[in-house]
Amino acid sequence: MDITRCDPMQVDLDLADQMVAVDAAALAEDGRELSVPSGPSRMSSLQHGHEGGPVDGLWVARDGDTVVGWTLVELPRLDNRDSARIRGLVAPAHRCRGLGRRLLDPVVDLAREHARTRISAVVWEGYAGEPFLLRHGFTSSGMHPYEVRRLDLHGTSASHWRRLHDEVAEPAADYELVHVVGPTPDDLVDDLVALHDAINDAPADDDMEPDAWDADRVRTYDASMVRRWQTTYRVLARHRETGAWAGMSLLCVDEFAPGVAFQEDTTVVRAHRGHRLGLLMKTDMLLWLTAERPEISATDTWNAADNHHMIAVNERLGCRVVARNLGYRRVLA
Repeated sequence: MDITRCDPMQVDLDLADQMVAVDAAALAEDGRELSVPSGPSRMSSLQHGHEGGPVDGLWVARDGDTVVGWTLVELPRLDNRDSARIRGLVAPAHRCRGLGRRLLDPVVDLAREHARTRISAVVWEGYAGEPFLLRHGFTSSGMHPYEVRRLDLHGTSASHWRRLHDEVAEPAADYELVHVVGPTPDDLVDDLVALHDAINDAPADDDMEPDAWDADRVRTYDASMVRRWQTTYRVLARHRETGAWAGMSLLCVDEFAPGVAFQEDTTVVRAHRGHRLGLLMKTDMLLWLTAERPEISATDTWNAADNHHMIAVNERLGCRVVARNLGYRRVLA
């Protein structure tokens, strides 16, 4: 089995497709009802992360000419600069042969080289990665589990979301909604800083710094999504009398695989909570999306398992849990 380090900017479609095939085999083996990225999506995500650049390290394992495993590491530069994030998979037919350890070692070494004192990883509950991480010094202590909820857009009547939307119209009567597709207009960038920053009230892992948003970070995020062929849809809530921006719901559509859209942040600024703006914005998003993009059959959203308020909102929309994602962390000596 040969393991090589790859330059993310040199990843071609063939390699990306083979990496995705490992993902698909792993999900099928574990019976996960989750979408698999397309080859072009994987290629673009390796080359254009949320911070604007490629992943910091990528290793691929091959059996002959066939990719049978991969691992990557990202070194945050905007926040939590003492940490590293890793991801990786081994094809089911090649597990329990020491390949996982051989893929783990170089990402740990790279993290140490860059003076990172902790590394984090995520794994699906019940997946073979759980015992693997425990064997190699990882712990879930202080890490929040996340539940992935799917909403069937084609199997749910839009009249259901319309009823919920009308239900919250009165308590939210002092607010209007604004739609934004794609990168944030220049005149809105500064206002969106506070809306992105409001997500930092959500449950977070212990000892993790919150994301610090500024205008440059908003622009970098938007530019990265464009390069990754992700179309962003934002529903913004604005207070009618003062003009203050009060909330945002952000959803992304991967144009290489638009069947399942991904709910990013839904946030309400603290001063404007209590008016049911979260449900108002999310129902508006669903009514807008199903009218504009009928090819999208579902949306997936991730919630910390103790984020009870947003979970209640999502369940009223019709979401159901399809997977549970667990975070693990290891301290580097």
